[in-house]
Amino acid sequence: MAKPEIRIRGFEGEWETHKIGDLTSIVTGATPSTAMASYWDNGTIRWMSSGELNDKYIYDVKGRITDEGYHNSGTHLIPPNCVLIGLAGQGKTRGTAAINYVKLCTNQSIAALLPNLKLFNPLYLFHYIDNKYLELRNLSTGDGGRGGLNKQILLDFEVKLTSLEEQQAIAEFFKSLDSLIQTTTKKIASLKQLKSASLVSMFPQKGETKPRVRFKGFGGEWKRKCFGDLYYQNIVKNDMTYGTDKIISVANMYFSRNSIISDDNYLKTYNLFRLGDIAFEGNKSKNFAHGRFVENTIGEGIVSHVFEVFTPKSDKFDLYYWKYAINNERIMGSILVRCTKASTMMTNLVAKDFLKECTLVPSFEEQKQIGSFFRNLDNQISIQEQRLEKLKQIKSACLDKMFV
Repeated sequence: MAKPEIRIRGFEGEWETHKIGDLTSIVTGATPSTAMASYWDNGTIRWMSSGELNDKYIYDVKGRITDEGYHNSGTHLIPPNCVLIGLAGQGKTRGTAAINYVKLCTNQSIAALLPNLKLFNPLYLFHYIDNKYLELRNLSTGDGGRGGLNKQILLDFEVKLTSLEEQQAIAEFFKSLDSLIQTTTKKIASLKQLKSASLVSMFPQKGETKPRVRFKGFGGEWKRKCFGDLYYQNIVKNDMTYGTDKIISVANMYFSRNSIISDDNYLKTYNLFRLGDIAFEGNKSKNFAHGRFVENTIGEGIVSHVFEVFTPKSDKFDLYYWKYAINNERIMGSILVRCTKASTMMTNLVAKDFLKECTLVPSFEEQKQIGSFFRNLDNQISIQEQRLEKLKQIKSACLDKMFV
């Protein structure tokens, strides 16, 4: 008997330990033969695969089997409010828990803990089991991560229960928290989808000279300009104005203040990398034909001499428009392929070839509108991602302290 560290107000007393086998029974599913079309075609009975356990709250599933498939497979039609647990697999599925809210069948890699409303709240038990994910995986049989859980392991598995009233309160708390996490996750996905679509619609498509979606007040064709009209190659080296605290990692765009480089002579080989500059980062992987450009939007610093650096020629140049244009695969992909060559170590840019390449450019005023739009969109995504991370941290802390 024990008590959790944090409790919902109004509840007290010790929690009791029970084996799952003393609380309920367990059934497992089966898979109808995929060689028999009559077991699957036009089926109406829900059939769940183990991969769908990751959805956690199961309101529907993708699979359907027929009556013939059901009666010739050994699977079972289980009622709503079963706690579902993944039994097998090398990946993350083994030990993953979910709860179903509709009648369904499962495959052989899912165990269903049948509901017993007199002894436990199914939603509470789902959260309890879900919190024991690592413990369940450690109980799996077999070697090298290839083992699995089985009915007997689950029947012997111990859980701690409080009163049904407190179970209900805990279950609803975590369901509400999961709902916030799910809503935030969907919002992030929606914002990213909007960004992806906008990167297509707000830049001219191949063979066109103006975008299909524009801000009010802008019209006409974008002007075709060569990069040599927009940028010049910056070959200015570090004169020791900057030390290791100003080394910029082009890959992640941050100031590396803990660099182990301390040789002044070595730092003199670094290139200046100023606000608005772009730097070409080669690619060591043989799977890619070219590297990429990164727009400097964070401030002045220095980058390794292996990078080609270019500086804008005009002050009629919106920093954030070019950040999104220069990282747009549809715009830059074919250009980079034509302007790069492979060396023994990595892909290198041929600067003179790049400066001859051309691209379509909007007016400065339209650049500012486009840059501001994408910057605000990225800020919204960042805010929601931070919120999601905070919610996950809160849930993790509550799971540790609200269960025994």
